[in-house]
Amino acid sequence: MHVRFHDSADDFRAVAGPLYRRDPVANTIELTVLNAELPDDSLLLTVWQDDALVGAALQTPPYPLACSMIPPHAVDAVAAEIAAARPGLPGVRGAPEIARAFSAAWRGLTGSASVVTVEERLYELATLLSPVTVPGEPRVADDADRPVLIDWTERFFGETFGHPRDDAAGARFVDGARDKGDVFVVWSDGGAPVSMAMLRASAAGVSRIGPVFTPAQHRRHGYGSAVTAASAAMALDRGDDGVVLFTDLANPTSNAIYQRIGFRPVSDSVRIEFGALA
Repeated sequence: MHVRFHDSADDFRAVAGPLYRRDPVANTIELTVLNAELPDDSLLLTVWQDDALVGAALQTPPYPLACSMIPPHAVDAVAAEIAAARPGLPGVRGAPEIARAFSAAWRGLTGSASVVTVEERLYELATLLSPVTVPGEPRVADDADRPVLIDWTERFFGETFGHPRDDAAGARFVDGARDKGDVFVVWSDGGAPVSMAMLRASAAGVSRIGPVFTPAQHRRHGYGSAVTAASAAMALDRGDDGVVLFTDLANPTSNAIYQRIGFRPVSDSVRIEFGALA
């Protein structure tokens, strides 16, 4: 078994893409990343047993390593190779058994501390059950909505991941989403926006919804369910084969409402951040 690093994004797409496309639902994040232009400092690797491709992993700074496609028996070896090539790796994300095993190996190799920051559940749409009693209507966001989208995006990342507010980063996220073909859907009530969802461009026939955000003063009115359902309907209307989204397992409300509009659980994942020992 050996690990191969890829300097060329096109080479990595050609080699690892078919592996990820075997399960476009489970690998929605990796396929979304591969659909976009990859930064020059991306970490791209494949895992080989003799001449057979058996795994892959990728990381685009500042995000964690997407590790779910690392074979369990190869975790220690992959961690050792990455520790030598990229000792400042910020964290890991993926299937709990792989992410936790990688974290343990990383701590043994580097002495870094690790902390679980988010535990998530992946849902896939079965039969869409759009709510019919929520006041208001959906629309695709336009340029006039940009300040609101930036504000709500930063508030989402702050509430969900504890990220410090950074409006410049929020602007890059919103503008970059548009450049990649993602769409922000806004739910308006009385002519004012009250909730938003981002519908990402389809990757291998599967579209992903997220982030979804409703400001605190507009919650408990069904707006989040409504804008999510509207986004899912748009994905189906454009011919996507599947629609998925992630929820924070620490938020029972979101896990319940998405199931009520037709999403069914697929798998869990965990995000672990690395840092210096206290």
